[in-house]
Amino acid sequence: MEKAAVSEQVEYLIGDVAQMVGLSRDALRFYEKKGIISARKKENGYRYYSEDDIYKLMCILYHRKMNTSLEELEGLMSGRNSLPVIQNHITQRRAEEQEAVMRHQQALTRLDLVARDISRIEECLDQCSVKRFPAAYVMEHCASLQEGLREWFRLSSEVPGLDMTYFYNVLTYTEKSLISQGTDLLLYKRLEGELGDAFDGSRYPLTEEAECIYMVAQSEDVLPDMGMIQKMVLWGRRRGLKAEERVYSNNMTTFFSREKVTYCLELYIPLRESE
Repeated sequence: MEKAAVSEQVEYLIGDVAQMVGLSRDALRFYEKKGIISARKKENGYRYYSEDDIYKLMCILYHRKMNTSLEELEGLMSGRNSLPVIQNHITQRRAEEQEAVMRHQQALTRLDLVARDISRIEECLDQCSVKRFPAAYVMEHCASLQEGLREWFRLSSEVPGLDMTYFYNVLTYTEKSLISQGTDLLLYKRLEGELGDAFDGSRYPLTEEAECIYMVAQSEDVLPDMGMIQKMVLWGRRRGLKAEERVYSNNMTTFFSREKVTYCLELYIPLRESE
């Protein structure tokens, strides 16, 4: 029986390799310096790479697309690559990539929240309507806005993504005055899936999704004034709607200038249940 012919190893110049694999010559020299690939210098002074080097470069590029670090690559290419080592590496990299994906997804969600708020300001500014109060987890009820700010920073440091918690200032009103009843920190229930396993929604009560008189207003104060409340209550009365003496005020966004600060407030006044 004839032996199978062994194909002759093809060798490549650095320019050929750079063009083939899509790396610069400097990148190839860098990997060579790190000992990941090795060129052989011949009598003519040129450096040649083997097909084994081409295969190594293919593996390198694949691992780099998995965001494998150069230090990790050196280990994988230097013989420290048993099955348990590779399995541990893949498990670790998957966890890191999943965390990065969650961070990017949360960034997109923050952008979506801001876009939603801006759109709602444009549509609802100074316009009354009936809207259901959002389904949300009550992360904390704080005695004041200042306490709410401190609690917000604490929550944000505990679980990535809890900075998407909104401040809803709670007020009661009479015909002539508004009285602050503290601040609720609310996390919209639809954002729960963005937080991963670190968030346990069962620990927190949910808001009552009552129908409310709704309006967006601009103010130079972070809290609404009586004029805004009276406008909403009067709008409801003209339509046979009875409002509770309670207001929820959420600062959707803030516009800063040298002369003043303008708050865009989202206001909810719950409706009384029909008798």
